[in-house]
Amino acid sequence: MKPFFRFLKTQPIACIAVVIIVLMYVIMIFAEFFAPYPATQSFGSDTFHPANVELHLSGPVVRECRVLDPVTWQYARVRGLSHRLHFFVHAGEYKLLGFIPCDVHLFGTEPDPHTGELYPVFLVGADNLGRDLFSRIVYGSRISLTIGFVASAVSLVLAILLGGIAGYYGGTADWGIMRFAEFFMLIPGLYLILFLRSLLNTSMDSGTAYMLITVILSLVGWPASARTIRGMVHAIKREEFVMDADLEGIPSAVIIFRHIIPQIASLLIVSVALSVPGFIMSETTLSYLGLGISDPAVSWGSLINRNISTLDNLRNYPWLLIPVWLLLLVTLAFNFFGDALRDYYDPYHAVFHVRKNRRCKTVASCEKKSVSGMPPVKDAAGKARKFAAGHHAAVASGIKAEEGFLTVRDLRVTFSVLRGASEILLQAVRGVSFDMNRGEILGIVGESGSGKSVTTTAIPGLLPANARVEGSILYGNADLTAMPQRELRSYRGRKIGLIFQEPGRSFDPLQNIGNVFLETYRIMEPGISNGDAYARAERLLGEVGLPDPASRLVNFPHQFSGGQLQRIGIALALAQGCELLIADEPTTALDVTIQAQIVALLENLRRSRNLSIIFISHNIDLVAQISDRIVVMYGGLVMESGSAKQILEHPRHPYTKALLASSPSFGHHYTDGPLISIPGKVTDPAEPEPGCPFEPRCSYARPECRRPDFTCPEMAGSEAGL
Repeated sequence: MKPFFRFLKTQPIACIAVVIIVLMYVIMIFAEFFAPYPATQSFGSDTFHPANVELHLSGPVVRECRVLDPVTWQYARVRGLSHRLHFFVHAGEYKLLGFIPCDVHLFGTEPDPHTGELYPVFLVGADNLGRDLFSRIVYGSRISLTIGFVASAVSLVLAILLGGIAGYYGGTADWGIMRFAEFFMLIPGLYLILFLRSLLNTSMDSGTAYMLITVILSLVGWPASARTIRGMVHAIKREEFVMDADLEGIPSAVIIFRHIIPQIASLLIVSVALSVPGFIMSETTLSYLGLGISDPAVSWGSLINRNISTLDNLRNYPWLLIPVWLLLLVTLAFNFFGDALRDYYDPYHAVFHVRKNRRCKTVASCEKKSVSGMPPVKDAAGKARKFAAGHHAAVASGIKAEEGFLTVRDLRVTFSVLRGASEILLQAVRGVSFDMNRGEILGIVGESGSGKSVTTTAIPGLLPANARVEGSILYGNADLTAMPQRELRSYRGRKIGLIFQEPGRSFDPLQNIGNVFLETYRIMEPGISNGDAYARAERLLGEVGLPDPASRLVNFPHQFSGGQLQRIGIALALAQGCELLIADEPTTALDVTIQAQIVALLENLRRSRNLSIIFISHNIDLVAQISDRIVVMYGGLVMESGSAKQILEHPRHPYTKALLASSPSFGHHYTDGPLISIPGKVTDPAEPEPGCPFEPRCSYARPECRRPDFTCPEMAGSEAGL
């Protein structure tokens, strides 16, 4: 709580709002102590009595008043007749908190020594029956303030439950819940509340009325929040960190409430902060119209109903308007408090304390230290071809490749999607085959939509439910495509790791990096201690080159750069000891310097851990720089495959030649001519070409290229073709 209070000090309006809310609820809980009289106690001769407490130099006193006009109830103060106002006086007995016998009240007057009577204290005046308005406001807050919280809680639970189910599962559940919500939203909220309340018996006790009003307000309040939650859950469930949790076998309910709902916590906090005063206002409206709380029970709405009848009534007795001002005050206080909670719990607005690194004397020295040990940056386009001709880390390091490590044969992936009102099939992958040896780096290159990511995502079985997978994926002697999900989970993470092209989306923004590693280790070893998990995480982060790993475990994802997040992603993949690492465009959106560092890191991990890597990228020069062999894909098919040297120096397929020609080279100036680009657009997977998919864009195209059994003449003698 200390950080929150420190945060409130920077928000003076929110701090005042918190004080007001806390004061309101403290008075509500201890109403018998703060109220000098019961809510129903009447002083018959004091109808519409004005406030009679005065402040003198000797202390507060209660001035006696006399009625001047019993028709308009005009009072005059009597000079010299007053009673001392005492605090913590003994008066009527009650039970504090419902079970503690007590007779002490906050303030009041002492009994008259002759008659033994108590002169009434009207702190803010009396109503038409001579009842103390302050006492009635205090007791009325119990219903008005609690009904807002109870109705908000019930409404929020319904919204989270129904909205979460609709957004997470979709399909029939989504359709049914949303149509049910829209039914409630068709009718304006106030009209629906009045309609539902008018159907019930108008004469009922206060407890029954309280429960019915709460249920009605909850039923009316959940649909709008549920629709908002549904939309956000539907978007968040596609994030990689949610997919990772699903693939780890975590139950859906845990994923929803632990990984998804916290992402929208700021929205829920603001929603509750706004709904509490909204429900209070709704109860006030019902009570004002005579459909809510009625005598002998009291609420702020019933006070307004009984006391505010005409404008002339308010002109003569303005203190009767105090419940209205209290409603407005509570509404504003909750709004400002909700804004403060949203800013505090949202890590993008939270204030983090900066720890100074005493070992770094200057900012420049720290920056220099963070990149120490990295190889000098080379241009990824201009130098890669010369580098690839004599480069392969596996040969240089003496690692022996193990054949039969990964074998993909005739892999076909088809997605069933809706376009308009019709269902169509997208043939994302149409018969891909390749082999991979242990300790090898296999590069897969191609344009967006060529099927690279779908092919590799099918290996650990991460494709969505609308995907149909055919063919075989042999990992050792096991066919991954034939495995049930429960058995396939033992391969994910422990044997096959995956890092994504947008590392910022792969992490839960509300979990710091230490908790991410802790969760990963506890999946493998449920009994592992926090200290052991953090120690392992620190070693892994140091291995992937993250500076000062011990202090960075407490940081959140948005406090890291893109390159640092990619290193953390690699460390997480290594945390479970994976043998195959699938790097799906890990250098996308990274500058050339960081790109070279990530490439060097992957090469170093291959040498030190005998790690097998599938490296996916659009950049054929970058792929050639790191890979032993390259697979060129287009339109869901393998256009060409071979060694990196062969692909770069002796490309066979026209598509490979076009990729190499369109790759910019170092030293190219715009005056030398425009950059070469491949004309046309990528093939539509819903209507793929019967023959070579590159035929519409190929400068070597011939009529026979459209035959289903066509083999490109340029590919004669290559390792793999169409």
